Amino acid sequence: MNRILTFLAALIFSAGISYAQDTTADDLSLWANEWKYAFSKEGVKEWKPEFTLRYYTGLVTTGPMLTGGVKVDEKRTFALFVGQGDTYLDYAPGHRYSISAGLNFRRYWHLGKRKIFAFYSDLYAGAGWIYKIKGKYYGNAETGEQWEAIDDNVGDVLFVCGWQPGIRVRCYRNLHIFLGPTIATDCLGLHLGIGF
Repeated sequence: MNRILTFLAALIFSAGISYAQDTTADDLSLWANEWKYAFSKEGVKEWKPEFTLRYYTGLVTTGPMLTGGVKVDEKRTFALFVGQGDTYLDYAPGHRYSISAGLNFRRYWHLGKRKIFAFYSDLYAGAGWIYKIKGKYYGNAETGEQWEAIDDNVGDVLFVCGWQPGIRVRCYRNLHIFLGPTIATDCLGLHLGIGF
């Protein structure tokens, strides 16, 4: 598992470093013009819907996440996300179940002219709501004494943010699969998904 994560991280960071070294004033001007065009009247006409469904799993948190938004050009997607998380709290032991929602931004770096393979970077931020807790109280079987093992309560709001870089493979038109690491406030692990 560590070798896979190391390999994926090396691929992503090497692409980012080589891209950063080639940045010049002309590149920055081109970048600014791409953003201007994407939000111009002509650019807005080219927007396409994009949806993804992914499952992330980590050391303590697992769950699905759904995103839906607009692909403003071949490189950028803005979306809303909704996710569900099951966090294992080993110190209790217990589980915290939450639903989260927020904003998502995805950036692609295509490899080759056919754009079948691409590196991507997902950044997301939002809020989560705890709807269920299992194992909140811990008891001593001999004395019958109980104490609160988990400080969180049902109804508490959590800050949620994360980064999900990875590799995307386009299968047919905009149907694609993607895989990469997940680095988030409540999850350190991997994600696998499908998008269209």
